[in-house]
Amino acid sequence: GCGKLTGVSNPITIRASGSRFGSWMTDTMTPSTDSRVWYMDGYYKGRRVLEFRSLTDFVSGQNFVQHLLPHPWAGTGHVVFNGSLYYNKFQSNVAVRYHFRSRSVLVQRSLSGAGYNNTFPYSWGGFSDIDFMVDENGLWAVYTTNQNAGNIVVSRVDPHTLEVLRSWDTGYPKRSAGESFMICGILYVTNSHLAGAKIYFAYHTNTSSYEYTDIPFHNQYSHISMLDYNPRERVLYTWNNGHQVIYNVTLFHVINTAGEL
Repeated sequence: GCGKLTGVSNPITIRASGSRFGSWMTDTMTPSTDSRVWYMDGYYKGRRVLEFRSLTDFVSGQNFVQHLLPHPWAGTGHVVFNGSLYYNKFQSNVAVRYHFRSRSVLVQRSLSGAGYNNTFPYSWGGFSDIDFMVDENGLWAVYTTNQNAGNIVVSRVDPHTLEVLRSWDTGYPKRSAGESFMICGILYVTNSHLAGAKIYFAYHTNTSSYEYTDIPFHNQYSHISMLDYNPRERVLYTWNNGHQVIYNVTLFHVINTAGEL
């Protein structure tokens, strides 16, 4: 069941590897028997994606295959959803869907009006203009446009065609956000990428309303460059200053009952 985020656990460090910036993830949709881990070091012009067979292999740095993307990526806002990698093509506002099994790009499409090339990044920079994420409701893109005056736009995206289905203007300035992630149709935004960050803002797409929150978030290594929720595992994945870290989340469930008890 879905719920509202009420707490985030202390960080659990899985591995220390790579540069200061990067992205790592598991598939947000596949069955639990598929425990592959994907690893993308760096934020700038990268093309090399490492696929590890399991978390154990990832921790030991063994048993991986390499995918060389036909188009380099920008930022760290990539996500793996149902066997495909969704990412922002370098020096463009084009969304790319790369299919791992066929090792081919299935579709690419421009996100109309979306800023790119450090026009509207998160506070840490790093070409983080366009951030893809998946929650219980499907695939989303978080970005901003000149029309929205640099405020965060959250869009539902069709995972097959990459068409934008619907967009919301959150009113939150993206350059003031450390990172963000979706859980159950709610966008959560941290107020910094550095030590002392907290989850400060929540935008509810189902009611098109926002609220300010005060959820502590222990930023152990003081520089977060990727933060994503995995709805299959109910954890947050983060890349923190060359460390690959996860957090457990606590969701508050409201149970609606029909009629009187």
